[in-house]
Amino acid sequence: MPKIVDHNERRQAVIEATWRVIAREGIANATTREIAREANCSSGILAHYFKDKADIMASAMLAAHAEVHVRVDPKLTGLASLRQYMLECLPLDERRRFLAVIEVSFWGQAVGNPRLIEVYTNEVESFRRKLRIRLTEARDQGELKPDVDVDAVVHELHVLMDGLSIQAALHPRTAPKKEQVAMLDAVLDRVRVPGA
Repeated sequence: MPKIVDHNERRQAVIEATWRVIAREGIANATTREIAREANCSSGILAHYFKDKADIMASAMLAAHAEVHVRVDPKLTGLASLRQYMLECLPLDERRRFLAVIEVSFWGQAVGNPRLIEVYTNEVESFRRKLRIRLTEARDQGELKPDVDVDAVVHELHVLMDGLSIQAALHPRTAPKKEQVAMLDAVLDRVRVPGA
């Protein structure tokens, strides 16, 4: 009797194969043929699970984001929760640098592709919403200085993450972990009520 292949397991195997191909060959060489070879399946089987290469790239990026979310402690609140969430998003170690490469590779694929831009826009809005919720919670808990512009801080943290992700993808040794954490803490210390 032939082995029954779980749809979600097969999709995840293709996503992980895509990650490996991008990391090893770069986005330009991450062809569906190369991804299928890495996933040990045919291009026809690949087409059964994904519409096209854009769908594979979007799924690879979304899976990278999902990995970040499972590491966040739901018991933390306010600035502690915000700090932990940002630390999980930043390219602080080999695994998170690898996920940054996936992210930056997706950006290159998305340029000029309205469908991928929409996927990315939805992810950005979700990321910024998570930051805003944590900052608003921090304000409600008395952790933020009264004059802090929450939207401006959200924008600054987003730029920090994207900038460090690009550096991690293109020049991995530019910002060591200690420097990245210091940059994040400088932003948080500037908005925090002293002693909070």
